[in-house]
Amino acid sequence: MKGGYPEDGGVSRQVLAFAALRLEAWLETMRGPGGYGGPVVHWWQDNLLYTGPGLDWRYEGIILGYLKLYRNTGDERWLDRARRAGIDLLQGQLPSGNFRHSCFEANPGTGGTPHEAACDLALLRLAQILRERGDPIWETMAEAARRNLWGYILSVLWDESARRFRNLPADPTFVPNKAATIAEALLAWADLTGERDVVDRYVLPSLDAILEAQVQASGSPLDGAIEQGVLGQKASGRYFPFYIARCVPALLRGCEQTGQKTYRDAAFRAVAFILRFRLPDGSFPQVVYRNGRVSGYPRWIAGVGDILRAMEEVRRCGMDVNLEPTQSWLLRGRQLHGGIATAHGFGAMETWRPTCGPDLRDLLPVCGWADKAFRYLAGAVQAGDHLPIAQMPPELEMDCLFRGERCLYRETATALEIRWESGWRYWWEKGAPWARLIPSSGQQRGVSCL
Repeated sequence: MKGGYPEDGGVSRQVLAFAALRLEAWLETMRGPGGYGGPVVHWWQDNLLYTGPGLDWRYEGIILGYLKLYRNTGDERWLDRARRAGIDLLQGQLPSGNFRHSCFEANPGTGGTPHEAACDLALLRLAQILRERGDPIWETMAEAARRNLWGYILSVLWDESARRFRNLPADPTFVPNKAATIAEALLAWADLTGERDVVDRYVLPSLDAILEAQVQASGSPLDGAIEQGVLGQKASGRYFPFYIARCVPALLRGCEQTGQKTYRDAAFRAVAFILRFRLPDGSFPQVVYRNGRVSGYPRWIAGVGDILRAMEEVRRCGMDVNLEPTQSWLLRGRQLHGGIATAHGFGAMETWRPTCGPDLRDLLPVCGWADKAFRYLAGAVQAGDHLPIAQMPPELEMDCLFRGERCLYRETATALEIRWESGWRYWWEKGAPWARLIPSSGQQRGVSCL
């Protein structure tokens, strides 16, 4: 067993590794001028019209996934691709230190959280490797992260009186998963520079605030859950397994930095909560509520890469965790072109039960979800693996539903198309900043949203 990648029994490491390389080949088709683009679907809202580069949390998984491939194999092409992605962030940084188009489902916008901190984390981990390699661009990468951290995150989002980070400049809500991403970025800064004051001033208060947001109820199914948000003394009463998983790495880093086992124990309890609600097929509900109600849909597929990563990390620290059901769930989302489906059950958000066919939003692979699968799967690739060459087929076609209407989803290496029975046609030429919605006659018609 290497980490969470079994050599025998369960899901074989080679299967996971091949899935990583096929997904990487698909990600290459999503690159355009300025970086990785494409439509976005999310629980909060969808954004199918803006398709230009998103300098958001997709870069965390993409860059750190490539760094995993490089470390595991020594193959320079993976470091080159991580470096190329880092340059996307350099070229997309604004004079304010913010990144262009950093709001994911709300793009094109800037100041996205946790998205800009996720970019900083990726830049700093990349800078560390490049410095070891003697590549002078490492200083530019580190400076870009510093400009964002000190120019926006610490100067605008940090609330000194509350000693915690705000959700957004105009929203004082403390959101644990977002604070955890910031904490990881600041710890990466401390690792790179040796400047430890940020740990005491910002990281540890943030981790302590996450502990305060964790449910302490021994014997309750909710024990270990972490609130989605806390405003003053009022907690949200909503617990998202995916977002809770994103708190785990920061808590474990906090334990490593301080020796305080309370952080490690909190990470273990968070994963125990997540596993308590794991379904027999290896998936997880979207939200668990304080009153016991569970919102089952959509169930993330590509996004469970981050849940698997959290499970793997606590497993390394001694917690008994079975990854196989969720590894299998992730792999069931593989598509012929190498992409991974985003979710199962988007259509059930309106009906509270699965529809008779897959929703378009389920099938649509999205860079900002696929990166999480890529980062996890990349850890399975090892030097000397003799894997088939990952190639994207000429085209992929699947029937699906969108807002109750049947449609055909078609993707090639250069375009993505959706055709509705009503005659409307969605067309995105990969690399273009905007998709088009046009009638079947071919006459273009402007549309403000989808």
